[in-house]
This record gives sequence, structure tokens and C-alpha cells, in this order.
Amino acid sequence: MKYPHFRHTVTGVVVPLSAIKSRKSLGIGEFADLPMLGRWAASVGIELIQILPVNDTGFETSPYSALSAFALHPVYARLDDFPEAANPGDIAALRSELKNRRKKPGTVSTVSGITPGNINFDTVLAGKMRILRSMWKNAAAADIKKAEKWAKNNPWVQNYALFSLLKEENELKSWVEWKEFRNPERKDLSRLWKKKKDKALFWVWLQWRLEEQFAAASRELDSLGVALKGDIPILINEDSADLWAERDNFNRDFRAGSPDGQNWGFPIYNWEYLRSEDYRWWRDRLNQAAKFYHAWRIDHVLGFFRIWAVPKGDFSAWNGYFKPSAPVTRVELEALGFDTGRITWLSRAHFPGNELREIFGDEAGLVQKMLEQVGSEDLWRSRPDGPDEKEAAASPLSVEAREALYPFLRNKTLLSTGEDSFTPSRNYQSTRGWLSLTGDEKLNLKDLFQRKLNVSESLWEQSGRELLSMMKTDGSMLVCAEDLGAIPPSVPGVLQELGILGLKVTRWSRKWDEPSQPYIPFSDYPELSVATSSVHDSTTLRGWLAGEAAEDNELRGVLGLKEDADLSGSAGVKA
Repeated sequence: MKYPHFRHTVTGVVVPLSAIKSRKSLGIGEFADLPMLGRWAASVGIELIQILPVNDTGFETSPYSALSAFALHPVYARLDDFPEAANPGDIAALRSELKNRRKKPGTVSTVSGITPGNINFDTVLAGKMRILRSMWKNAAAADIKKAEKWAKNNPWVQNYALFSLLKEENELKSWVEWKEFRNPERKDLSRLWKKKKDKALFWVWLQWRLEEQFAAASRELDSLGVALKGDIPILINEDSADLWAERDNFNRDFRAGSPDGQNWGFPIYNWEYLRSEDYRWWRDRLNQAAKFYHAWRIDHVLGFFRIWAVPKGDFSAWNGYFKPSAPVTRVELEALGFDTGRITWLSRAHFPGNELREIFGDEAGLVQKMLEQVGSEDLWRSRPDGPDEKEAAASPLSVEAREALYPFLRNKTLLSTGEDSFTPSRNYQSTRGWLSLTGDEKLNLKDLFQRKLNVSESLWEQSGRELLSMMKTDGSMLVCAEDLGAIPPSVPGVLQELGILGLKVTRWSRKWDEPSQPYIPFSDYPELSVATSSVHDSTTLRGWLAGEAAEDNELRGVLGLKEDADLSGSAGVKA
């Protein structure tokens, strides 16, 4: 969709599609409910609606854990609008079941184990899929032909259909656990399609119909003068059609995370391979999104500059580092006087025998078997190939011993990033190796690390500019970046240069270093900004006012309210 390019400040609303429920929807907000919200928005002067991702996540309720970067979620289907006839009794029965479940708030989901609130996600999805399969049996031959023709213009759907069918045949297990078809080549996929086409066509037909419904809703919003803003996550689930069928696009040796220890579990991209294909996969993904959205939110835009990459054998992120980064080479370390033995001392976790025996007691011998001894010394160290955190977790050690072992495994001054290349660990200044250095050695290493950081920041700027320029190639959708967190110096300039909007969240946009931590005036926000009170993983506006901000007199001043005003009520919201 073409963004209308308003010449004034635009007011918008953010809401998950799942929450836009109407009398016609079946247990959850549906694509066909968007125009209803659009009519209300137009009537009160709201010109943009932002929703969360609507890709197929299966029974996973998080919209950021998709089974496909392209496919839409069947849970948002409006069954009554399908041309294929459904048994009215089936829809009525599902509606009745959902109504009864709402009266039993303690009911626990059989698939996710989550106690549902207003949305019984698993029940809605399972019920809709059951009815959709019965509809598929009524699909006209001419419509199936149309769906096949549509598939030729949407090549992603064939792999998605095969993946969905095989996942179903494997009891919804991840493809890494399948006994067959775990690592298909393109020729294998072609043969598999011929073999399973009759069954897989259900998923093609379903995506064709879902696209019809979503596109129709988007066109109606467009006619109302209301823009639709989508949310495109930077990362994709390992258990997805994209990784299963096109794994060359990804680097499965690493998982994305953040320096504060968060491991998100999603594989990072193989940008070198993607570049060799002129970013075909990403361009296809954005072209698919442009069928529905006038604008889109780049999730974690910082990841296009540099991503915190965590070795796949770890479940925490403490041994991660930014990719790309300028490496510290063995030659450079040797030039500073560090020989092979001392480089090993800095880059591997070491365990003095007395500490092993004191901390692990009777289990010290089990820990030693996972390590290698340094000569004949009473000193052990990690092997070149481990152990990593997952190996330690799978060991016969007690829970207490495993928990004690993890900090040892993270106690490395340098992290190996390749043959004869390293990078400083996040907490290198508190590591055993660092504390053993002389003052001059520390100064020399710090100087080397700073020089590498300077080079890395240039790499990050280059990476961000290249990737974000590619994402703006079409130019039809307005691009908005989620640029929260520890921002590299180059990010604001690149976003400004490319005309990409940044994000300002009122509650976090404060002058934190000043007394009373005043809010940054709205007039000081960059013109190219999305300003909001809340994001999808924070409390709502009312929740913020009633909770975290309840005692915030600085905010009362900004809102023009008295110090004793109750922010939890309508006064705070209306202000």
C-alpha cells in the first residue's frame, strides 16, 4: 500500500488485532474487524492504526515467534466470509464452546499450558482449523486452480505448505526432531511437492483466502483515509518454514540476544549469503508486507547495525558479542607481549584445583572430566570445544553444581571469534585473566580494545546504511524504526539520512542525569519520530498512569495537573 504522506502530525492507535473483537468475530479479533476500528478512528480524527505481527505462529501465542515470515495466521480468519460453504452448526457450536469457556477462567490450555483470559487462543485456532478443513472439501475446482495460479506468484507458499503439512504429520514437533526431510535441498522440495501436493494444497488455498480477507480490510481502511501500520520482526523462529527450506539465509551457529544476558533463541542472519542474492528473501518479505501495510515498524533496528550473537551451545547470552566486529588478532596480542600460553589463559575458562574441590565437593571429579588439565598442574581449563552451558546442563551434575559451574564457564577475558581472532568479553574487567595482568598490560589491552571498537562502529554504520537502504528501495511504505536500547553513535544519523522515523516512548524519554529526571519536552523530539506512551511489551497508558507513574509529580507538571491529582482515573488519561 502507498503511504499517503501526510503533511501534518498524525495521530494513531496501537492495538493487537486479537483485541479488536466484534459481534461477528469468533473468539478473537479478525482481519475483517479492522474496518470497524477504522470507521471509529476516522470519526475521531485518528489517521493510523498500528497492529502487532499477524504471521502464522501455530499454537504459539507470541506474535513474534512465527512459523513463517510470509504466511498469515489462520486464527484471524472470518469464517463467515469464505465463499466455501461451512456447516452453520459447526460455527455455532464453536461460538457456544468459547462462550462457555469464558465462564470458566481457570481453564488451562491443552497445548500451551497457559491459563487463558478473554481469548482462548488454542480453542479458537483448533476450532477454526477444523471448520476450515471441512470448507476445503467444498472448494470449487475453479477456485483451487486460482489458488495454484496465485501460488506461482507467491513462491514462498509452496515451502510453507509442505512445512505445515509435515509438521502436522510429525505431531507439531520442530523440524529438527523429524525423522525425515530435516535437511531438504531444492530438488528434494520439488520432488516432495509432487508427492504431497494434493494434501499440501489445503495450506495454499488457505493462505490465498487469508490474503484476500486481509487485503480487502486494508483497502477499506485506505478508502477511509486511515493508514495501516504493520510490525515486521527482525528475527524468525528456528522452527519455521523459512529456516527449514532456506537455511543458507541464516547462521544457525548463533542465537540473537542482548548484552544484558538475554538469549532470544532466534538464529541470526547470514548477511554474506543474503547479499550474494541481492537480499532476495528480505525483498520478497517486504513486498508481501506491502500488500497490506501503508507503514511498518522495523523491530530492533539496532540489529541491522550489529546483532548480539550468542553461541548456540549457550542458553544465557553472557558469552555473546556483537557481529560484525573488528577482531583482536593473535598477531596483535603477540605484539603486546602475550605468548600462546597467556593468550590461552585469557581466552579459556580456568579452574584452580582447590576451588574445584571447595565449590563442587564430591562432584569435583565429574567437573574435571568435562575439562582438560594444564600439564601436571593442579589447574584445569575449558576445552577448545567446550563445555558450553548446554553441555553442562545435560551433565550428571546436581542442579546446585551446574548452577555453580556456569559462572566459571563465563569467566573469560577474551572470546574466540574464529581462528586466531578474539573479542573482549562483556565483563572482561572482572575476569580471572584480566585481574592477573599488570597495570601496563591492562592499559595496552584497553587501548587495543578501544581501537577495535572505533573500527567496529564504522562497520556498524556501513551495515546499517546498506541494509536499511535496501529496505527502503520500494519506497511505498513509511519506515519506522524501533531504536530503543544502547544505541551506537551512528544510528540517529543513518535514520535521519534515510528518512526513517525513530521511536520516542514518553515514560523513558527523560533527562536521566539531571535532578528530578525531567521529561524531555515533546518540542525537542526529532521531527522524524513516532511518539508513544506505551509499547507492546510495556503496560498500557492507563496501566502506566495507575502504576509506575502514580507518584510521579514531574509527570503531573507536564500534564498540567495538581500534585494531588489521581492519574489512575480519567483525569490522567484525558490530560
